[in-house]
Amino acid sequence: MYSLLIKTVLVMTVCFGSMILTGCSGRSHSDTNSDTLPEEDFHADNDIVMTVRSIIDAVKVNEPLDSVYYDYEGVLTDGVGRPLYTDLQGTPGVWNVDVLSADEVVIRNVYLGDLFPDDLENYIIEQTDVRPTDQIASDEYEDDDEAELSVYDFGTGYLRFETRLGKTTNGLEGPLMSIRIVSKRKA
Repeated sequence: MYSLLIKTVLVMTVCFGSMILTGCSGRSHSDTNSDTLPEEDFHADNDIVMTVRSIIDAVKVNEPLDSVYYDYEGVLTDGVGRPLYTDLQGTPGVWNVDVLSADEVVIRNVYLGDLFPDDLENYIIEQTDVRPTDQIASDEYEDDDEAELSVYDFGTGYLRFETRLGKTTNGLEGPLMSIRIVSKRKA
């Protein structure tokens, strides 16, 4: 009986000691950055390039685009788990992937923030089968000074980047970007 009691006390002492050591990692709460979100909240599965590449591949094989597979609202990343932009509140920027029809999808940032549209366009072009030489002229917004437009012809469809300046009610500005992928069946 005493040996069971001694063993129980010993196990409890070891467990308690281990909890104390685990809790005391040498860092104080002031050393941690409370503004940083845990990395596991974002992961490479939400990579914008994977999303764009998947849609382009579907268009290349004439597969109808289905909202069940592609509709999404949330944080898209740069492939290593970092959000593509931070919104004005300092949180990871939200994107909306919306299937408009069986032949067209649009991806757009929902909120204003520190998005760099040219960098994002270059990243997508560099990481997909679309090449810079696939860029074509577009007269769609010829008279519109507020929109920047780049259109790429990838054979069976078009990849279109459009950026406009958005403003909040208190005067803050930021880019609103839409990435449209359209099958030539629709165009």
